[in-house]
Amino acid sequence: MRGAPFRGFSQDEKDRIEYVVSDVDDTITRNGKLYPEALRALWKLKTNGKMVILLTGGSAGWADAYIRQWPVDAVIAESGALILAHGPDNGIVYKANPMIDADFRKKKDSLLKMTAGLSLSSDQYARIYDIAYEKNQLRSYERKTLLGVIKALGGRASESSIHINVSFGSYSKSNSLIYFMGSLFGVDAVALKEKSVYFGDSLNDDEMFGAIPVSVGMHSVEDIRSSFVNLPLYITDGYGGEGFVEAAADLISH
Repeated sequence: MRGAPFRGFSQDEKDRIEYVVSDVDDTITRNGKLYPEALRALWKLKTNGKMVILLTGGSAGWADAYIRQWPVDAVIAESGALILAHGPDNGIVYKANPMIDADFRKKKDSLLKMTAGLSLSSDQYARIYDIAYEKNQLRSYERKTLLGVIKALGGRASESSIHINVSFGSYSKSNSLIYFMGSLFGVDAVALKEKSVYFGDSLNDDEMFGAIPVSVGMHSVEDIRSSFVNLPLYITDGYGGEGFVEAAADLISH
């Protein structure tokens, strides 16, 4: 049964998992902050031989900070639009997703003009491909109108714990993960599915909960359980980074 309370990974899951794929906001962080315990958990995953990939709706600017400062191997940002990764010479590799709409700049500019006055995320200036609106600043009628305009312009909307993210193209979190892991690291879709765990917290993780069989939702998933099409395999007792620490510690325990 999916959506069960997290009481530890099975030994088989611990033995198989090589790739730790995780959302960031309210999954590793909590209330917009990275706490010492969560950073320590990332370091422990790395020192225990796990490959750590962040898969976030956050901006390219945040991705640049994460790849330089956090113990991670790659950051797929703006809901799959680009990746920053450590290269073989210790340099940072940047690659854009070929599934981005060729007219994304025109559509992005049109949407920004048509929705002028709505609150954008504080990191919008650091975004290259997408737009993020502050969810808690939208009135119900503004939200409905926004979603209609996005659809009319051929954009795709996804909802995180804090933002409504808008992308332009055929990419998604799951197909972007498969594309980048294959093209940069030679990891095919079958191996990725069998050897990964995914951590998430919100509705925009629904797709990934369905794509990766071994997945862990923070306790915020339980709070809106009925809204999900795909529940994670497990749900932690803790919210945000506390839940991440809980599961990460068990993953590397013997």
